[in-house]
Amino acid sequence: MIGIIRDKLLNSKNIKKSSYFWNAFSAMMNSFQTMLLLLVITQFGNDDDSSIFVMAYAVGNLMLNIGKYGVRQYQVTDVTEKNSFADYLRARYISVAIMLAASVGYILIHVIKNDYSTEKSAVVFMICMVKLVEAFEDVYHGRMQQNGRLDVAGRILGIRLFIFILLFALFYILTGRLVLTCCINLIITIILSVIMNRSVMGEFKADSSGSKNCKRILVECLPLCVSMCLNMYIANAPKYTIDTAVNSSVQTRFNIVFMPVFIIALLANFVFLPVLKNMGEIWHKGDTKMFVSKTVRLSALVIAIDFVIVIIGSFIGCPILGFVYGVDLSDFRIHLVFFMIAGGIIALQNLLIMVITTVRYQKYMIYGYIATAVMMVLFSGKILALKGLLALTAYFLTMMIVLFVYCVILLWIAVQRRERMISHADQ
Repeated sequence: MIGIIRDKLLNSKNIKKSSYFWNAFSAMMNSFQTMLLLLVITQFGNDDDSSIFVMAYAVGNLMLNIGKYGVRQYQVTDVTEKNSFADYLRARYISVAIMLAASVGYILIHVIKNDYSTEKSAVVFMICMVKLVEAFEDVYHGRMQQNGRLDVAGRILGIRLFIFILLFALFYILTGRLVLTCCINLIITIILSVIMNRSVMGEFKADSSGSKNCKRILVECLPLCVSMCLNMYIANAPKYTIDTAVNSSVQTRFNIVFMPVFIIALLANFVFLPVLKNMGEIWHKGDTKMFVSKTVRLSALVIAIDFVIVIIGSFIGCPILGFVYGVDLSDFRIHLVFFMIAGGIIALQNLLIMVITTVRYQKYMIYGYIATAVMMVLFSGKILALKGLLALTAYFLTMMIVLFVYCVILLWIAVQRRERMISHADQ
């Protein structure tokens, strides 16, 4: 049975085309899972389950960034394999242990503050554990991509997410119980991940030699991990701000129009993830002009995609979402437009995070993210209380633009420094 699964996962007539297809498929599953499952809960459940589910996914995605520790980009662009897979694997054991502790700590704090009921705590914990599985298998997928088999990694992730979405919807419709549904799907996620990943890892020469660079990986990727966590916090900041400030009905409608932020940002992964390894090779060769040109082309593609989505969504977004979810979103049209633009900007930030990691300038990103997070913490609640949801949305968009500009400046500095180093070496 394991042999059959391995053969199906490894079989690709054209690896490059398969890589793009399966990466796009997994990105689509990852992007739309919250929207699709929220749709099911909205139609077959209630506003309380909807708000709990959305908050659980927001927390889970935040914890996911702790578990991944920002290592995937660093690992894939390690073109000379300075670090062994054993180094990356041991680093991942440590990061997921931190993720588990952070998840439990976060929930306990909210239980002590009486913000979370027993049901909400259980759902948040189980969604965090689903994300922990994803964080752990990501190190194996990074190894696959290092070996030029992004198609295998995308196939495993895409199939697992597809099954998760399908079974989550089915069990919730049949039982109407969110906790039970999350519990069943957590067990299924663990089983699928273990079977699929273990069936193929023997093909990727994943050595298990003694670790020498685990500490270095954790130190060098710490600023990237912090930046990614802050990025996720900032991207979810409006949700955190309204979590206890407005009622469940308003939260549900706000969360529906907020979804394009992550759909656009995550969907854009299919644009640049397949070229991540190649970007590392170009930078390693010292071809800064090609590197910048490729970054600009990828950015232009993301902007073009977001532009089309914004134009179409501004006219038919709210009516379609309102019809699908059975709620009146007529008052949220401008919010939706702002969020669609913000989603595109976050997608560009994610691209620049990848590029900045490739040039090993990730330690400088943390300053921009800390400053932006502080601004969101200090002023989001006040803006909501004084000016309302639309003002909060506009403030969120403004912060995303400022953070993007910071990333552009940082990349420009890195490229200029590399060109000076190459120029001095030639003299």
